[in-house]
Amino acid sequence: MPSKNLRGWLRPSLGTLFARYFLITMLIQLLIIIGFGFLVTKLYEKSDQAGKTLFMRGTVTLIQDRLREQPPQRWNAELASIASRFSYPIRLLDQPPAELDDKALAVLGHGQPYLDADNQILYASTPSRPGLLALGPLDMQSSDNTWISEDIEVLLIWMLLSGATLGTLLYFILRPLWTDLLEVRRTAEVFAEGDFSARARSAKSRLFAPLPLAFNSMASRLERQLETRQALSHAIAHEIRTPIARLRFGLTMLEEEEDPTEWKRYRDGMERDMLELEELISTSMEFAKLRRSEVPLHLETVDLFDWFDDLIDLVTPLKPPHLSLSLECPREDGAFDRKLMYIATRNLLLNAFKYAHSQVRMRVYHQGSQLIMEVDDDGCGIPEEDRDKVFEPFLRLDRSRDRATGGHGLGLSFVRLIAEHHHGHASAGSSELGGARFRMIIAQPAPCGQ
Repeated sequence: MPSKNLRGWLRPSLGTLFARYFLITMLIQLLIIIGFGFLVTKLYEKSDQAGKTLFMRGTVTLIQDRLREQPPQRWNAELASIASRFSYPIRLLDQPPAELDDKALAVLGHGQPYLDADNQILYASTPSRPGLLALGPLDMQSSDNTWISEDIEVLLIWMLLSGATLGTLLYFILRPLWTDLLEVRRTAEVFAEGDFSARARSAKSRLFAPLPLAFNSMASRLERQLETRQALSHAIAHEIRTPIARLRFGLTMLEEEEDPTEWKRYRDGMERDMLELEELISTSMEFAKLRRSEVPLHLETVDLFDWFDDLIDLVTPLKPPHLSLSLECPREDGAFDRKLMYIATRNLLLNAFKYAHSQVRMRVYHQGSQLIMEVDDDGCGIPEEDRDKVFEPFLRLDRSRDRATGGHGLGLSFVRLIAEHHHGHASAGSSELGGARFRMIIAQPAPCGQ
């Protein structure tokens, strides 16, 4: 189990979670802004260059006209006088600079100005002699803003305003989500500590609304399974007491008995108790495996009449001599797990044999996509309020039954589990014969091509 410090480290607070997502969001926003600015710059670079060249065309023409009015030896002085009226330098170059390529020289050769976009310098031809006019850099930052550019100022203001707005929205979005997560975590911890009745309250946020519902549903199923397993364990422990008590009594009597006949009788009784104990443990294990759905379902198509007719032949020797047993079954095909179905139908018939007065009847028929098996007897029947209880494991409604007829109380429980394993169900009701009717309904697979 982790220590409190470790658990605290593994559980970030709302502030930590908020800071983490806020920084990630702001970083993503900054990258988006920078990327968008770079994309816009690249898209409009050529049009901006052409627009600035066109804008400066009048200035270049004016300077060229002023130079035509002066002799070449006065051009430098004239340019110095003109440059004093502009915010950028104006120079006279004797030859083109090395950074100008052939395309730029061709433009200048046709008498057109050329803008070096990288250096923001506009080049133009002189009126008469070889050489170039150089105007710029055209974009010069003011002296009072040399340490930070105007673009960065705008970016910082934008990040500040958008960050405050985004942070507020993010906090109010995260807070109900965090509250819902804390509630589910708190409930899970209480549940893990042994309080299986703990349930999470409904979520306040729509995003996590299904989470407490799913957790509560899972907790309810686990609670029912634990209660069922606990009840089953207690029932098995209670059932085991009887044969163990008889074994203890038999051992005591064996030590004291001197008559060989009585000694053999006690020994045979102890052997029967051992077999009963072994059968109880084996049956309980099979029941638990079936309840956990660990028994695979092997569906086979059989002829219903032949299969149930063989079943009647197998259970007839177990029937009391005074009972009559009849079968009503069509000659049709049905699909089920033959091993599991044998256990279920055999248990239904053996249960009917215990309570019938004179007759037991079994009916098998199809109803839509379901296969129905009914076992009727003319016994005392089952009270309506107890008809669902008879399927509970180790439950005996008739406490007066002795060891010879009592069994373990798992027969009908197997019937219901096997029916549910076949995607069906089992129920008890009243029979037209006057006793009880047990009905088992199982789903049938759809025919091929449907």
